[in-house]
Amino acid sequence: MSYSIEAYVSYFFFLLFYYWYYHLYRNSRLFLVKFSYGSQSEDSVAGAEEVNPLETVDSAPTKASSSPLNPYWVTGFADAECSFTIIIEIMSLTSWKVRASFEINLHSRDIAILKRIQYFFGVGTVYSRTDREITVYRVTALADLLNVIIPHFINYPLISQKQADFKLWAQVVEMMSRKEHLILSGFLTILSFYAAINLGVSAKVAEFYPNISPISRPALILPTSLNPFWVSGFCAGEGGFSLLVRTKKGYSLGEKVDYVFRVTQHSRDIALMVLFISFFGCGKVYSRSNPLNPRCDFLIQDVANIYHIVIPHFELYPLENIKHLDFLDFKQGMELVFTKQHLTREGMDRIKTISAGMNTGRK
Repeated sequence: MSYSIEAYVSYFFFLLFYYWYYHLYRNSRLFLVKFSYGSQSEDSVAGAEEVNPLETVDSAPTKASSSPLNPYWVTGFADAECSFTIIIEIMSLTSWKVRASFEINLHSRDIAILKRIQYFFGVGTVYSRTDREITVYRVTALADLLNVIIPHFINYPLISQKQADFKLWAQVVEMMSRKEHLILSGFLTILSFYAAINLGVSAKVAEFYPNISPISRPALILPTSLNPFWVSGFCAGEGGFSLLVRTKKGYSLGEKVDYVFRVTQHSRDIALMVLFISFFGCGKVYSRSNPLNPRCDFLIQDVANIYHIVIPHFELYPLENIKHLDFLDFKQGMELVFTKQHLTREGMDRIKTISAGMNTGRK
């Protein structure tokens, strides 16, 4: 049986179409991830393949409509919200995998600031989990970690306890760039760093290597004073503005307005919290007594200092993320308190309305 030239041509184009469909369309999720912004590496692609199918990916940052982020603000926000992660996967005593990442995890309503951070660095990918309302900015390519992320935090240093995590993590990334993680001696060295970072050794890794000795963590180096952009970046993550109306006997309306600007951190960072007193020239630091939740708080609770110091600071050095909306509401409420309008029923009701829409009440 013979076939015409037209039949052969048609069959050729059928095969071409089938190849396109199967390798591009059917594998579109992997295709999308591979084109994330910045450098790619074997490690970054492997990490991307683990993305949950429900995740959406924004891999090419576009220019932000607002002004560029100040680098000190970015470091302050990272001090509050980022993580420097080393992931160890062990299949057997002779088979392992090491991956490193820099990431920031936020509620999905704060995706705008992650896209601005992505644009600031010019590398990395923003992932959104619609089922969990979680958004993640993640950088995994070794070239991007070495050439972008590490130089930034060297030039604009972290000043919380996260500083030590960064220094140890950066050394692991450098060892990985030299392929030391591929040989047993280098891998064992990396395990000692891994054990000293964040929460330490996972149960899975401990099964294979139960006697890992963590390397000593570097001593924290605090500055003599705080950069105002760093302060706003840090407060965008760890700060809070509260307005609360509660019943109180002896007050003309039977109600009292409580107001506070707060910065909360783990108690191991209490020395950093004390620097906030020097920066604002007011406020106090309190330690919580609960040993299961060792926290400390920097608080400013008097109306004059809030109105004349705290509010002007965040007007000059904006919070940049969604917490700026809470600040604007807080400012509006404090103006009512400062001008004594809270002593009237109308003013008190306005404060109640403002308070109900702040923080967790914001829709």
